Amino acid sequence: MAGIKSKFNSEKIFYLVLMLVVIVLLYDFYSKLESHLVEEDKGYQGEALTNDYLAAEYFLLQMGQNAEKLKLFSTDQKSLNKNDILLVPSIRLSFDRRRTDDMLEWLKNGGHLIITGDVDSEKIAEHKDYLLNSLGLKVDRKALASESETSESEASASVQSDYPVNIMSFDDEMFLQVDFDDYLILSKTPEFNSDVLWEAEDEDRIHGIQIRVGEGTLTLLSDMRMFTNDYIDAYDHAAFLLSLIQSQQSTNHSNTFYYSLYEERLSLIQWLWENAHLLMLSFIVLIVSVLWMIAPRFGPLINVGEPVQRQFLKHLSAAGNYHWRQGNYVHLLSDVRVRLSHEVKIKYPEWVNLSKQDQIKHFSGSSQLEVKQVEMALFNTDIQHVNDFITTIKLLEMLRKNL
Repeated sequence: MAGIKSKFNSEKIFYLVLMLVVIVLLYDFYSKLESHLVEEDKGYQGEALTNDYLAAEYFLLQMGQNAEKLKLFSTDQKSLNKNDILLVPSIRLSFDRRRTDDMLEWLKNGGHLIITGDVDSEKIAEHKDYLLNSLGLKVDRKALASESETSESEASASVQSDYPVNIMSFDDEMFLQVDFDDYLILSKTPEFNSDVLWEAEDEDRIHGIQIRVGEGTLTLLSDMRMFTNDYIDAYDHAAFLLSLIQSQQSTNHSNTFYYSLYEERLSLIQWLWENAHLLMLSFIVLIVSVLWMIAPRFGPLINVGEPVQRQFLKHLSAAGNYHWRQGNYVHLLSDVRVRLSHEVKIKYPEWVNLSKQDQIKHFSGSSQLEVKQVEMALFNTDIQHVNDFITTIKLLEMLRKNL
């Protein structure tokens, strides 16, 4: 008893020591762990992933300016008031001649349109900028002086073009620094005859111009990168956007700043969907019907060409196939024997009075078959295999032919 108690105490002490060692090791491991706080930039999230001008909208809202995104030329488009401001940062491929005339009419009634343009190129003949062409303005791409000449003096002078452009604010008290694309410039065509309100010029390179159109205002910029989420907080880009908005507040009427994204040319499918709903729905129904007709089907098909009442032979054939698959060979043989007995009674009426042995002898004599073969064909019920069934059927057929 003392030995057992001593053994128990030693095991208990061993487990306690082992637990203590584990605790010490875990504490030592935890004390050597080092944690670092790492900040990871996951980029834009939510609407900012698809809306490059979301930060500009929030900025204007914080400054007390009504700002809202819209989609031009949609069925649920809000009507623009004569004192509103519209910014279209894309190349406006959807501005055809009719829509351009509507936009010019809104401008002449007092609206303010802020746009950019596509680089004027003879290679792009399928796209016409009806708006800029009617006003006598265009956007060109022009190399810097350092790219055409390689002298050191001219190269050092061209470095100045990397700096932002100084634009006089509308209150004439300070300059606004705006970083335009150095390679894109604005130019006037011989058809230009509008009143110029101001120009943003840097070393004889015009990057922005504002003109009077009727009672409204049009602002043409060489590019609008400065208003995107990535650049709105650089230099004086936010203040420049706000100054463009405030220039429309010459009247006591409240205005709203709207901006429209992705004004591309509508595809044929989009145009049909917006202008011919019934036609598109008819095409969809037709496509679904054709796919339904050519799609593979599973299971038996109902043959509507067959009569409702089938022939008796088909029912008999179906019943025979069922018994064959179930192995009911005796049941099938009984049907054949009943048919043979019926034919014998018709030819030999006295057949019903013959005994079993007389019937066997009669068939054996008429068919030249052995007695055992005739007895097996007429009375054997021990059918275990398919071969036995086939042999018996052959014998019955021979008896029928020798009646």
